[in-house]
Amino acid sequence: MFILDTYTIVGSAILLFVALLTSFINPFFRKPKVSKPFGNDIAHDFHEENIENETEIENREIEIENIEAETENIEAQKDTENLVNSTVSANKEVQNKIPTPPISLIFTPNDRAAAFSKNIEKYLNQDYPNYEIIVVVPQDDTETQDILKTYANNPRLYTTFIPTSSKYMSRKKLAITLGVKAAKNDWLLMCDIFCAPQSDQWLATLARNCTDDVNLVAGYTTYEEGTSDFWRFEHFLTSCYLMRAAQRGIAYRWNSKTLLFKKDDFIKAEGFRGNLKYIRGEYDFLVNKYAAKHSTIVENSWSGILVEEEPIYKHWINNHLFYMENRKHLSRNFAHRALFNLDQIALHLNYLMILAGLVYSILTQNLILIIAACLALILTLSIRIAIGKKALTTFNEEIPSWKIIPFELRIIWQNLGYKIKYWRADKYDFISHKL
Repeated sequence: MFILDTYTIVGSAILLFVALLTSFINPFFRKPKVSKPFGNDIAHDFHEENIENETEIENREIEIENIEAETENIEAQKDTENLVNSTVSANKEVQNKIPTPPISLIFTPNDRAAAFSKNIEKYLNQDYPNYEIIVVVPQDDTETQDILKTYANNPRLYTTFIPTSSKYMSRKKLAITLGVKAAKNDWLLMCDIFCAPQSDQWLATLARNCTDDVNLVAGYTTYEEGTSDFWRFEHFLTSCYLMRAAQRGIAYRWNSKTLLFKKDDFIKAEGFRGNLKYIRGEYDFLVNKYAAKHSTIVENSWSGILVEEEPIYKHWINNHLFYMENRKHLSRNFAHRALFNLDQIALHLNYLMILAGLVYSILTQNLILIIAACLALILTLSIRIAIGKKALTTFNEEIPSWKIIPFELRIIWQNLGYKIKYWRADKYDFISHKL
């Protein structure tokens, strides 16, 4: 029945207001900025625009006389050639001003011979003037060493080894430290060999950010096609928080596999001192320790990203469990968690209010309140799907629109599952048993 009283009006207004407000308390609405295109990206964008312009010109020429069409076509071609030449010249001038500092890439493959064999060529063939690749491998990893022998004559490649006696610290962090000491350049790039660049401009794209007022350059990593949609969604959601924190103030940690930092900073602050015993979290600890306010650049343009191979389930779970241990030892943890918790409270509070309003209105047969609750639900779903899809599309994450809402609701329960696994785990599994 129609009941139009003060309680109905106020209740309906609250439901609609909360639905609108909480839909925008959303990490996808606050999505990070996208880096400007670089190199081939610019040429690709110009080529597409040029094709569209030529198509429009051709459609208009059909309507005019043949002689005039030929004349205009010649003029249009001249204009196009001039535009292309001026664009190329401008791009060359811009690229000449782009920083190209010498860079040392550090790889620490451990039982990753297959990935090393698959991806190393993509790193060796980067279109960049001055860089070296340092590979730090365990002395007992003979398979990777055999692959390295095939590149023994490559002047860019340098190999060093982890001593077998190192048992009381994270071998990954020790390997990185050895790579840092072996590097001859000040700018160091840490990434994982199971990730692959999609362009020979990858290194140049990252290096353009290496200016005097920057001490960290953090690159974005996405997962390869075929990876679980939820894993990709969760990774992107976390990346939104981390990229935005780095862009708007001071970086907290990093969940992607590309990080440029300075050798001098690493040596002066004694590298991983203070967290060497924690087996994982090298990207998190480096960013958390060395990030300063407004000194971290996020590079997430297409040519600057890495594509990571799909992790096995055990590795995916372990990454979350190790983070739950490591975050206890990270600075700025409370502020970062507070924003995530606020988003989750807003998300679930809205749905609970809609559900409560719908149940109450049905029990009281209040048709107006039923309509208001249904409208609030429609607004919530429509706005959140639209915002989420736009953010995902911006970063080329192809996740179906209908999965966005279920995935958003799943996040908090998935985190609870990780938390239960962490509580049940042996805490000595997260450290290297340093005495």
